[in-house]
Amino acid sequence: MEEIESSTDKRIEAKISAPQAVVKGNWKELFSPFYRSRTLIVWTLWFSSYFVANGLNNWLPSLYKTVYNLPLEDSLHAASLTNVIQTVAVFACALLIDRVGRKRWATIAFLVVGLLLTTLWFNGAKSAESVMYLGSAAYGVMGTITVLLYLYTPKIYPTRMRVLGIAFATAWLRLASAIAPTILGFVLGAKGITSVFVLFACVAAVGAFMAFKMIETREKVLEDIAP
Repeated sequence: MEEIESSTDKRIEAKISAPQAVVKGNWKELFSPFYRSRTLIVWTLWFSSYFVANGLNNWLPSLYKTVYNLPLEDSLHAASLTNVIQTVAVFACALLIDRVGRKRWATIAFLVVGLLLTTLWFNGAKSAESVMYLGSAAYGVMGTITVLLYLYTPKIYPTRMRVLGIAFATAWLRLASAIAPTILGFVLGAKGITSVFVLFACVAAVGAFMAFKMIETREKVLEDIAP
């Protein structure tokens, strides 16, 4: 028995002391056959969600002031309402996401945002109140997707390329945040306020289509998701 234990201990020590091969990630692997579709999907999700979220967040306060001529106090109240709605929506996401699933939540959230913004287009965004409530609701729901992506993206890549995957993906949110104000200003000046909501709704529709193609990571082992 002592000989068996001694032999077992030596094998364990040998395994512990043996140098482990470290596999380094390469950015090219993001476009390998196995990960290519994941990469393109998640990039689109980051871009579309932040184009709408940051576009609404940056644009709505000035819209209340310049288009609807709201007093400063009312504009600040509207901005506060937007943040409150998003906070509530994010908490709801945190409590329900494991039951609903990442893919289903993102798809439904994009569709809801698109519906809210399309409603603003149909009614012509006639009042500041309609924009305040529907726009704030859209921003709040979209905020759940932006939070979800920070949890989802690391899970679809293995450890060796996880940092690369997140870095490249989040670069698209910065691009979206940078170009959204310029595009929105151009559309507003050329086509009017309702066209802006059409643009947002179209981007949300693209996000919903790509979200439907996500892989579900709920209750799955990381090694099985990303070998």
